[in-house]
Amino acid sequence: MIKKIVNSKYFYAFISLCGALWLFFMVSTPGVGSTRDSNQSNTSTVNTKATMTVPLQVQADSDTYYITGYPQSVKVTIEGPSSLVTATKNTQNFSVYLNLKQYMTGKHKVRIKQNGLNSSLTYSIKPKYVNVNIQKRMSKSFSIDVDYSKNSIASGYSAGKATVSPDSVKVTGAAADIKKINKVVVKPILPKGIKSTFDQEVLVQALDKKGKTLNVTLEPQTVHVKIPITMPSKKVSINFTQQGDSPTGMNFSFDSDISSITVFGSQKQLDDLGDSIDVPVDVSGVTNSTKHNINIADVLKGQITSSDPPMIPVNITVNSSDSGEGETNTTRNTRPASGSGATNNNGNTNANSGNNSNSSNNSNNTNTNDNSSNDNENNESNDVE
Repeated sequence: MIKKIVNSKYFYAFISLCGALWLFFMVSTPGVGSTRDSNQSNTSTVNTKATMTVPLQVQADSDTYYITGYPQSVKVTIEGPSSLVTATKNTQNFSVYLNLKQYMTGKHKVRIKQNGLNSSLTYSIKPKYVNVNIQKRMSKSFSIDVDYSKNSIASGYSAGKATVSPDSVKVTGAAADIKKINKVVVKPILPKGIKSTFDQEVLVQALDKKGKTLNVTLEPQTVHVKIPITMPSKKVSINFTQQGDSPTGMNFSFDSDISSITVFGSQKQLDDLGDSIDVPVDVSGVTNSTKHNINIADVLKGQITSSDPPMIPVNITVNSSDSGEGETNTTRNTRPASGSGATNNNGNTNANSGNNSNSSNNSNNTNTNDNSSNDNENNESNDVE
């Protein structure tokens, strides 16, 4: 029976059908190893997008023409196989450009093109077209003005002459725009209430008569601006004056190594002050030569803000009073002379008369004594005999 079945043509047909079904399922259901290869193949064929910002290049005769109106960069969106999009985004091995070599002066609408993108990628550039203005190129040098608000300077302070380094710039642009330039300026913004020198880099601008900024290229684009901020000052001479009560019979002289000082204040204060100042020196209780330090801010309180130097050393010298000596001599010289009967109007004459009288009396006394001595000698001689 089994032998009959095996030898039957239906058996072989059944076996063939089973083998065919097995092969079909084996092909349509891959194993683990083949799954990995399939996933990789599917990944490489899946499309993706990426957007990049790319610098825009301009192809033109830049030595002859000055071109404006185009952006510095554009956005490029690419789409294609994921691996290829990723590689392109990372390397950006392509460029976008404007070809203006065939255009004459004037305004033109030009399409932006690309070069280097893989043909398997699709792309779009935004913007697609740009409006450009092609003009004859011109360069010219201009000096730089400084324009700033003095309202920011602190009260009592003033600004000196501003300096700019470098003091000129080279301006390049369309010839028509260069001819419109009214001035090239820097506009530093000073901090409110500034009391010290302003010293910064500031952007340079080219302006027309209406104060509008022109679309030109400046070289350099920034310059160094220095504005000295100081308080007004001037030099004044010093006059020392005596202050306070001094002991009777004394007068004073003053001297110092400093004969002039620099004072600071508002311009009105300096104008009101004059070219010299009186500095009082207090001599109350001073009996010997000494030295004082005088604070100028105390002396000129409210009249100035400060001074250089702030303190002045003063030497005080005590002198005997000339008038006191004269009174003493007069009193001594007008006393009545010894032996004089009356006082003469001339004190010196009376004194001389007194001296002459004394001399005469002394001479008489001397003579009398001499006579007495002679009498005594004669008497002694008679006694001896």
